[in-house]
Amino acid sequence: MPTRYIAGVDGGGTKTTVALADEQGRELARRVGPAGLVDPRDPTAAAEIVARVIREAIDEAGIGHPPEALCAGLAGVGNATERQAVEDALSAAGLAGRVRVVTDGEIALDGALGGGAGIMVIAGTGSIAYGRAEDGREERCGGWGMTVGDEGSGYAIGRGGLAAALRADDGRGEPTRLLPLFLEVLELADTLGIPPWVGRSSKAEIAALCTHVIVAAGEGDAVARALVEREARQLALHVVALYARLGPWTAPVPVVFHGGVLGTELYSGLVARALDETGHPFQVRPPVADAVAGALRYARALLAHA
Repeated sequence: MPTRYIAGVDGGGTKTTVALADEQGRELARRVGPAGLVDPRDPTAAAEIVARVIREAIDEAGIGHPPEALCAGLAGVGNATERQAVEDALSAAGLAGRVRVVTDGEIALDGALGGGAGIMVIAGTGSIAYGRAEDGREERCGGWGMTVGDEGSGYAIGRGGLAAALRADDGRGEPTRLLPLFLEVLELADTLGIPPWVGRSSKAEIAALCTHVIVAAGEGDAVARALVEREARQLALHVVALYARLGPWTAPVPVVFHGGVLGTELYSGLVARALDETGHPFQVRPPVADAVAGALRYARALLAHA
């Protein structure tokens, strides 16, 4: 019987990563391409990006034919209509015998936990948490966007730092080195330039300021420290909510951190401490594997049911 192949895709806001593997899950090739974020105004555009990167991976692996099963975890497919549109486009492109499209969070959770139970909390530009119960139930918490959510995220920390700097300038808040720091980083003459800068900046540009807030917190700035500690507690509440919704638990609950902001030692330490203070049996640990590995696991399941 000829060897069968599978493909896993992790498509996010900055890049798309594709892996090809044999039916045992052994990787044969990986390729990275442009962002795979699904735009609800044109959901099939992401499918075109994914298709191109998959074909590059097929050429690299030299397998000569499309894989039998494909799972694509893509940012922006929380809506069933968009998910179906992308799935149909990938199927029509003849990229695999069986195609499944899920959210990027689903495959990240599966990869991080190795298919087991636990909770993954993500803090990058935005924030969200995903969990899987011991009986297989899955839930999410947060992820409501920058206007009404994203607590504990890079955006929340960056925005909070700017607000604290302006309060200090007004005399409504405690003095903070964030004020002169932001003026220098943003190349502004005075605080009057901050609101116009915010008005023309993207969410990602504001979130990028969180690095400076976290550094200032580590260097002893009391305002920055209080802000970062507050956001860490907010992020921990995502985990606590999933712990309650997905119980009961018979063993300590694995918690995996994911995302650029949680890659900083100070912030991840504060979130871990906030989790300890809840009194729940959380066990913070490194991820078992990445999101692409989670997508390959989904693809193997598709192959098994073919």
